[in-house]
Amino acid sequence: MSLPYPKELVRSLEFIADVCNRRRDAELETAVSLREVCASWRFPGASGATRADLEATWRRIDQVERMWDAERDAVATMVNRIFEEANARPRLVRHDDFDWHLHGLPQGASLADAIAVDAAMALGDLVRLDDLERCRRCADVRCERMFFDLSRNRSRRFCSTRCQSRTNVAAFRARALEV
Repeated sequence: MSLPYPKELVRSLEFIADVCNRRRDAELETAVSLREVCASWRFPGASGATRADLEATWRRIDQVERMWDAERDAVATMVNRIFEEANARPRLVRHDDFDWHLHGLPQGASLADAIAVDAAMALGDLVRLDDLERCRRCADVRCERMFFDLSRNRSRRFCSTRCQSRTNVAAFRARALEV
C-alpha cells in the first residue's frame, strides 16, 4: 500500500510523536537522550545539544502536544505562532539520502525551534488537508501515547499491540467477572 502522504510528512509526525512520548515516559531527561533520539531519526542539528537545548525543547514540546490535541482552527493559529516566534523561513533542501523537502529554519537554528517548526510544518499540512484526526492518543487509558494513524480507514486506536492486548485482556476479565 502506498502512503497517502509524502514520506517526509509521515517521518516528521512520527518523529515528533516519539519525542513527545519519550518526554512523557521520562526517557528524555538529559542532553544525551535528546541527541540520541534526534540521531535515531536523523534529525539534523542535535549533535551538540546541551542541557539548555533540552530545556528549551521541553517548552516547545509542550506547544507541540497542545497542537497535536487541538481542533483544526486552533492548530492553524498555533502553527502560525510557532512560525512567528522562530522566524521560520521555509526552503527546499536535499541532503543525505532525502530528496527535496522543506526545512523551516536555516542550518544552525536552535534545536528547540527546529523541532517545533518541523512539527508545525507537518501539522500545518494536515490542517490544509483537513486530516488532523490522524494525530491520535492511545485508547489505553493507562497510556495516552501519541501516534500518527496511517490505517486506510482511520481506525487505529492503540499506539502498540502491547496496549491493544492489555486493553483487550482487561475487557475480557471484566466480562468474565460479570458472568
